[in-house]
Amino acid sequence: MRLRSLLSSPVAVVTALAFYTFAAWQAVNHLYLMRLPMLSYHLVSLAVESLAAGTVAFFVIRALQRKNRELEELSRQKDMLTSTLVHDLRQPLTAVIMGLDTVQRDPNLPGGTREVVSIAHRGGAQLLDMVSDLLDIAKLEAGQPLIEEQPLSAVGFITEGVEAAQQFAARSEINFEVDLPADLPDVRGDAKRLRRVVMNLVDNAVKFTSSGGRVRVSARADDTSDRLLVSVSDTGLGIPKEFQQRVFDKFAAADHRRSGGRASTGLGLTFCKMIVEAHGGEIRVESEPGQGSTFTFSIPSVEAPE
Repeated sequence: MRLRSLLSSPVAVVTALAFYTFAAWQAVNHLYLMRLPMLSYHLVSLAVESLAAGTVAFFVIRALQRKNRELEELSRQKDMLTSTLVHDLRQPLTAVIMGLDTVQRDPNLPGGTREVVSIAHRGGAQLLDMVSDLLDIAKLEAGQPLIEEQPLSAVGFITEGVEAAQQFAARSEINFEVDLPADLPDVRGDAKRLRRVVMNLVDNAVKFTSSGGRVRVSARADDTSDRLLVSVSDTGLGIPKEFQQRVFDKFAAADHRRSGGRASTGLGLTFCKMIVEAHGGEIRVESEPGQGSTFTFSIPSVEAPE
């Protein structure tokens, strides 16, 4: 049983094979090859050693490939399980939110209770958005079609995204500034997901801005590239230089101590990057620690050539 267990380990098999190959070579070398002329001896020695090295390398590569396939399968199963669990969360979450929404409409609801229900409703809506972000990220990573393009008013989806984020930040005492020129170009894209991009960026700005700070949302047309530029800036803590390179990475959340103790899943900015890039655009960040941050994304306008 112990021998079978050892033989099932690729590392043990390759190690034993290398050892016995070397031992056999030494025996042949001392018994026969030492009698050959010097040139013939070196040629035979080189050929045998190359063959032995190639054989060992072959088995090592095969073992590594097998382990790699096993790890890929485990990763696939883990992603499938996570996706299934997250997907199953949507239905009960939706039911909770709908129930809270019904309770809010009760005209006889006491004021204190209404405030508590409103807080619970906002929290449930935030959690549902996180679930949606995670599911969309998984679909984009799997190469599945996701974006449903249609002509959009830039002012429309930006305003809706800001208003949704403001509902979550109602008690944060953050000053909001919105600068949206009336002549912004239209874009072609997915209204629901572009709205969530704006909402995530504004929510992220609020999360890292102290009470009394400012969050500014602006947009303009970039005539040189036929693109719409949308910026969300804040007067918050800022992002350290060493973290700016990976701020859009999946689950890359800043140190809680630097964010005033407010935790982050690290999914919001990943979602923003993947959705913007799926629209053919780009997103970047400019920040100085202690002076706030500015996130800017660009997407092609309707007038831009295909």
